[in-house]
Amino acid sequence: MSDRTKGAFVAGGAVSRRDLLKAAGGAALCSLVPSLAVGAQAPDFRSSRGRGLIFVVGDGMPLGVVRAMHEISTGVYGNAGSILYRRMRDEHSVLGYVGTRSLSSIVTDSAPASVAWATGSKTMNRMLSSLPDGRPLKTIMELVKEEGYACGLVTTARVTHATPAAWISHRMHRDSEEEIALDYLKFRPDVLLGGGSSYFSAAKRKDGRDLFKEFGDSGYAVVQDRGSLLEQGTVLSKGPLMGAFTASHISYYVDRVHGGEGEKAQPSLAEMTAVALQRLSAHPRGFLLQVEAGRIDHANHSNDAWASILETYEMDMTLGVIEAYLKANPSTLVIVISDHGNAGWGLNGTGPEYSDSGDALKKYASVRASFETMIRRMRGKSAGEIRDIFEESTACRISHEEASMMYDALQPGYKPYPGDYAYQPDATMGKILAHSAYGADARGRKTALVRRGNVGFTSSNHTGEDQMVLAFGHTAHQTGLGRCVENTYLFTVLCSYFGIKYKNPSLSYDEAKQYLKTVSAGEWERHLRLHIA
Repeated sequence: MSDRTKGAFVAGGAVSRRDLLKAAGGAALCSLVPSLAVGAQAPDFRSSRGRGLIFVVGDGMPLGVVRAMHEISTGVYGNAGSILYRRMRDEHSVLGYVGTRSLSSIVTDSAPASVAWATGSKTMNRMLSSLPDGRPLKTIMELVKEEGYACGLVTTARVTHATPAAWISHRMHRDSEEEIALDYLKFRPDVLLGGGSSYFSAAKRKDGRDLFKEFGDSGYAVVQDRGSLLEQGTVLSKGPLMGAFTASHISYYVDRVHGGEGEKAQPSLAEMTAVALQRLSAHPRGFLLQVEAGRIDHANHSNDAWASILETYEMDMTLGVIEAYLKANPSTLVIVISDHGNAGWGLNGTGPEYSDSGDALKKYASVRASFETMIRRMRGKSAGEIRDIFEESTACRISHEEASMMYDALQPGYKPYPGDYAYQPDATMGKILAHSAYGADARGRKTALVRRGNVGFTSSNHTGEDQMVLAFGHTAHQTGLGRCVENTYLFTVLCSYFGIKYKNPSLSYDEAKQYLKTVSAGEWERHLRLHIA
């Protein structure tokens, strides 16, 4: 791999540090710019013989965060525009909406949403590629592998998490992650990269099996750190590749930029995607690759606006890598999609005639840690110490009353009111960081007494609105995605692209009702905590 490629696998909208200083107005703001975007270049890709399909998932990525990311990309980082918006505006792209409901509910979980794409059939929340009556559903990744194509999965979540797992696993419950790790060993994807090493480690698995060794013994190159991953980023490297870089999810992007050596040593989504594409492009027939920006969803569950924006920004930079690949390999179709909304993400108007809205959004750019990291530091601390941690991490002054609100939300048994804000103190922190107050100055003019951010959340749960789908590249205009479709239609698009004819069994909503079960409050809370932890 060339030094140019090793530097960073990030493209699209990267600008020089000098330009950033000029645009941002000084070194203070420049220091907040995501480091991987500064002076970064895309890798050099070689042309391949086969056709490819890259399926990019912004998990839990509602339209509000997409717009906010675009505004931050242009208004804070000085880019000409986000890659995502440029592609959405391109007359050669196809842009539509996707219905997302599952067999359980109008509001889907990530598992049945991914199952819908992978199989063309609806299933119930938390189920992988199986119907609620137990019948397995054959996935697109299984089908293309049978046809001789290579397969890859890349995610910033645990690789055993729902979105990637649904493309290879038929478990009845998405939380069966130790078993899902075994499913990967059996399926043998050509590339598997993300978090979740605890499910492959002999020291952490209940059965004591060392799946890293078993992958290695079966011919995989196994990597567990960023340096080793980058060494694999060449088409000269042969054989399958597996990497799990953190015990759970990859750290939030904001923490990888501003955190310690452990966070900075983790690979970016763009880096993992670049290595995956260089590996998969060597396959003579072609490939199917799913790339998931998995932690957009987690940040939205936490009502953490800035973490969510930067996770989306990282996905946008990853599209730069994909564009570089597409330029060298035009026989590649790219689909970008979100599986569901989350938390009622709202970019709210603030100030007289909403005049402060832009400045309020830019206030988030002073944040230097995710809520996840802040909360880890806050546990067991006094209200005064919590205030110091929050102010240090956000550059926002808060009152003693607001610090006490966070202290209370950290206590066992805390019940917020009103609203369904299960993640605490996260949701309380989100409200505090979005607080603005207006009053009159000495001349009677309306002025900001407190001006912070302006992203509001209606809950810490998924939401049911239709989601964006974007297609560009090879045969994009043949996909039929320029309209409102159901998420199961994506399976038809994928099958058609690879010349596959297959239909899975399905259940109607009425037929599925008999399988609906009510879980206990404790079980639901346990699942929610496991989901984003």
